[in-house]
Amino acid sequence: MKTKKYINVILYLLLICTAYSCKKSNWYDVKSDKSLAVPTTLEDLQALMDNANAMNTGTPGLGEVASDSHFIIDQNLLNSLPDERTAYTWTYDANFRTSQDWSFNAGDKGSYRRVHYANLVLETILKIKVHTPAEDTELRNIKGQALFHRAHAFYELAQIFAPPFEASNAQQKLGIPLRLTSDVSNPSKRSSLQETYDQIIADLNTAKDLLPESPEYRTRPSKQSVYALLARCYLSMEKYDQAELNASFCLNSYDTLLNYSTLGTYGELNPFLGYNSEIIFYSSGAAYNATSFYNFEIDRNLYDSYADNDLRKKAFFNINASNSSVNYKGTYSGQGFNYCFSGLATDEIYLIRAECYARAGRLIDAMVDLNKLLKTRWVGDYTDVSADDANDALQKVLKERKKELLLRGVRWSDLRRLNRDPRFAITLKRVVNGTTYTIEPNSYKYTMPIPKEVIEKTGMDQNPGWK
Repeated sequence: MKTKKYINVILYLLLICTAYSCKKSNWYDVKSDKSLAVPTTLEDLQALMDNANAMNTGTPGLGEVASDSHFIIDQNLLNSLPDERTAYTWTYDANFRTSQDWSFNAGDKGSYRRVHYANLVLETILKIKVHTPAEDTELRNIKGQALFHRAHAFYELAQIFAPPFEASNAQQKLGIPLRLTSDVSNPSKRSSLQETYDQIIADLNTAKDLLPESPEYRTRPSKQSVYALLARCYLSMEKYDQAELNASFCLNSYDTLLNYSTLGTYGELNPFLGYNSEIIFYSSGAAYNATSFYNFEIDRNLYDSYADNDLRKKAFFNINASNSSVNYKGTYSGQGFNYCFSGLATDEIYLIRAECYARAGRLIDAMVDLNKLLKTRWVGDYTDVSADDANDALQKVLKERKKELLLRGVRWSDLRRLNRDPRFAITLKRVVNGTTYTIEPNSYKYTMPIPKEVIEKTGMDQNPGWK
């Protein structure tokens, strides 16, 4: 079965049903046994990169579990995994030995599984000889995809298992293990935080020159997704000039926004189709019990912050008729899916650029971007948002960022960086079975513990505070 035949589908379910049954893919489940079959042709390598189950699903979700604006039902938390309980209560669960955010041995999931596949492709490419310009273009594209996927995995791992980036001490702080080879016998050791981000940015900058301007399918990387991920990465590093520059590069190439008034009726179902037109790069988060939509409730204060004319209020949420609780439904993962969208989309990029403009004192530009986004979420007469000064502009952009990007895999990173600014620092609290748990601004708990099994096998240092 040719790759193009099983990737070109509209719904994510069809993608899974077709791509994973492909007989050519017997080497998808890469093992440490070097005698097993490995990809050898460009077609094989592209098929590996198109394995959406491995490369586009199961991105790290512990940050979303730990974030604010939602509450997990007590009984559902008891039925959750130890890493989920650790993340949700910001306390170390004694049974926390493994995490699918790191690597999920029961299947194709896990960030280091994606890193392994990317490295395998990068190494195999070196052995392939091309004979035509078309083959050379294909090879360069596949190499760019692998570099993007590796950078994407490294970035998301760093948001969970490495401390927030601070330029003044990034050389001294520990980052994540940077696996740059598929050889599983090579020992894993932690790089510095600076080395971690340097590698992410280097991979993306190399990928940028290899990938096509726009993706053939939204599960594949492109220049647009490179610019989008660079913008997200630089935002987390608080390098706002670089974040704005890359957000602009992305939007200059692709700036489509969904008009929520065209989504149809708003019933109990998610109104968003899979691979909607805002999506630049598709991925979905790990399938944690704690973030399954029926296992948690949305903070009522957040729900009430949406104006009645704001269509996000109907698109994102349902009110439970039995107890009036607020339930989430509006994931960009698409209809019928209970996993949070964690990919890259134009709404996020507009908000990144608007925030950077506000921080630079460019009030008019910030409000232009913000209003362009909000108008597409509105029904009836819309009044443009304005700002009195740079601080007011920043406050308004960040408020909409929280409301727009709910359960999109970015809130934890936002909390980590915004807590360093006294204007936005907050203490999170939640009650579980009568016990109150808190996490203070800039707490060591904003860096998750590395799974105990990883520590035991590698001897690498645990994150401070969790020893």
